[in-house]
Amino acid sequence: MIKVLLIFLYLLSVNINLTAYADDSPTKNDIVDIFKRSMNHWKINYDNLDENKSGAACIPWQTIDKTFIKEGIFTALGYGFNLYDIKIAKKAALEGCERMRRANNIMNTCKCEMVLYNNDILLE
Repeated sequence: MIKVLLIFLYLLSVNINLTAYADDSPTKNDIVDIFKRSMNHWKINYDNLDENKSGAACIPWQTIDKTFIKEGIFTALGYGFNLYDIKIAKKAALEGCERMRRANNIMNTCKCEMVLYNNDILLE
C-alpha cells in the first residue's frame, strides 16, 4: 500500500513539474509578438511592410521565460519585403538574421529561424 502511495505521489509531482514547464514555454504567438516588438525596437513596423514580407529571428529557446515573453527582444533579426516569392523571402530574412547574429557575436546562444511570411507563422 505504501509503495502504491509513493508511486502515486511521484507521478503526481512529475505531472506538476511538466505542467509548470508547459506554462513557461512560449507559444508560436508569443514568438511572433516578441519578433514584432524586436522590430519595433529598431523603428520598423512589420505589419506596415509591403506584401511578400518575411521575418526571421535568432531565438534563444533555452533562456526564454515569462519575463522575456513579456518584455524581451531578439538580438538578431532579419526581414525582407516586396519580394518575388516565399523562397527568396526566406533567404533574405535568414541571411539578415545570420549577419546580425555574427555581428552581435551570439553564435552559440541562439539559432536563426523563420518566424513569419506575410502573416503566416512559419515556426516549427
